[in-house]
Amino acid sequence: MEQAEREAPVRRGLWRSKTFVTGFAAVAVLGLVAVLAPVLTAAAGQDVVGFDIAQIDPMTGLPVGGFSGEHWLGVEPLTGRDVFARVVHSLRFSLGLALAAAVVVVLVGLLAALAVRRGNGRGLLGPALMYGALLVPLILLVEVWLTYRGTVLRSPPAPSWGGMLADAAPFFPGYPAYLLVPGLLLAVTVLSFLLLAEGLRRRYVA
Repeated sequence: MEQAEREAPVRRGLWRSKTFVTGFAAVAVLGLVAVLAPVLTAAAGQDVVGFDIAQIDPMTGLPVGGFSGEHWLGVEPLTGRDVFARVVHSLRFSLGLALAAAVVVVLVGLLAALAVRRGNGRGLLGPALMYGALLVPLILLVEVWLTYRGTVLRSPPAPSWGGMLADAAPFFPGYPAYLLVPGLLLAVTVLSFLLLAEGLRRRYVA
């Protein structure tokens, strides 16, 4: 009871931290987009594998148009596949993988700490959450780097974040949006978890 009373002000203080609230809100939105990726893709009237060759200039292989009501974030060069559909499904896979791996690592660490302390877990939850928030972007970047380098974690034509970045790099001079869309989303995702971790650090560790 006394422990709960001592921790209550800390929890309330988290919601007064702009860093924590900003990170939490951004992570919540990203998580929602990831969970609802199939719904959002269906709402856009697209899928991850559909080709729309009519959107491609046969001479250059580049899209003839940019963002539109039909293709919210444009289409891929050469194939005409919908970028929005592929990037949100990449987010769904990569974020889910990173979260699952981070949970496993944090749980193993907690169990080890409890064993060393002979079961006394007082004061462990806050730091564990902070390290988990730091692990997610680290694991995410490793997964993106591996798929960028050609490691197959998903069977084609299922999209991967690193795969999209690798495919987009050669087209950057003529069609920069193809690289910027997944690249900026990756940067926002990493920054969101870092803000969340920093907010937790300031309350539980500093």
